[in-house]
Amino acid sequence: MSQEAGPMDPIRLAHEIETPGSKIVANKRLWTSYGVKKVIGRQLDQRQYVRCGRHATFVSWPRGGTPQGLPCGCEECPSEYVDPIFGFITDGSAEEPSSRPAKVFSTRPYFARSEIENPETVQVGGVATLTKASPGYLVVLCEGRKGQGFHICRECGAGFVTRPKSLKIPHKTPYGGDCSGQLDRVALGHEIPTDVVKLQFHGTSPASQADGRIWFAYSLAYAVLQGAAEALEVPSTDLSVTVKQSEAGAEIPQVILYENVPGGAGLVARLEETEIFRQCLEEAKRRVRDCLCGENTSCDGCLRSYTNQFAHTHLARGPVARYLENTLARWT
Repeated sequence: MSQEAGPMDPIRLAHEIETPGSKIVANKRLWTSYGVKKVIGRQLDQRQYVRCGRHATFVSWPRGGTPQGLPCGCEECPSEYVDPIFGFITDGSAEEPSSRPAKVFSTRPYFARSEIENPETVQVGGVATLTKASPGYLVVLCEGRKGQGFHICRECGAGFVTRPKSLKIPHKTPYGGDCSGQLDRVALGHEIPTDVVKLQFHGTSPASQADGRIWFAYSLAYAVLQGAAEALEVPSTDLSVTVKQSEAGAEIPQVILYENVPGGAGLVARLEETEIFRQCLEEAKRRVRDCLCGENTSCDGCLRSYTNQFAHTHLARGPVARYLENTLARWT
């Protein structure tokens, strides 16, 4: 008999997505996810998407719908993700937990869209333009090992990190029976509505190439995230951040700061207050300036965290420290 891990807590979804093979502690037992839960008569939301890592752009559309192009103009092959809206299911086996289970795969957020056609913009200190895009929609993706996705059965929902070697042998359903359903290679994703602010910093990027500017923007973004948490007096886990291509052709890509609470709690909107935003930048500068790691790298004490593993090798605190120092010197 299988054990269902009921619909995932949406607050948790803002940080991560459970995947086939991941372990979850529930009712004092350690369960291993076997696949995506399916409900008779209801379909999982399946969407296609394209993303550009060079310009941090992302678009998606319903499976079978009209493909959309990236706003940066780059051409990328479409991929597909499934939204596990009904949660996950195990194969029924459980064990005594000996420690907190480690997460096998990390997730990555992408800014998808805003419902506001003409959002309000605020000039803050002469150094940045803040745009409130609430409600905004983020898509959190888990693309598996090295971006290879997962193999999910259309019929029973069983999931595999790697495709079974022999397709002649039916795989087991979460309930222990045989299933010959087709396996689709997909990512797992979820769209989150929440409060979002776009921060367009003014000035010159220290990087000259597009990919360098993107990674500088990520470094700046994670510094701002920590600074915002200090200024707003909330745990940094209450906030998340990503970046996207500037809409105005500015050198520095936009920093997208959002709340991990579905629907938002009005926290990030407070950054439009001049003193709060300045304090955010001061705290961000202090974090990257005073860390003891190398200037051209980063560590858990300044920019790195579990949620930004994809960027660890590119995050550098030194350029951000110098940029924030110059930015605060230009504050008006």
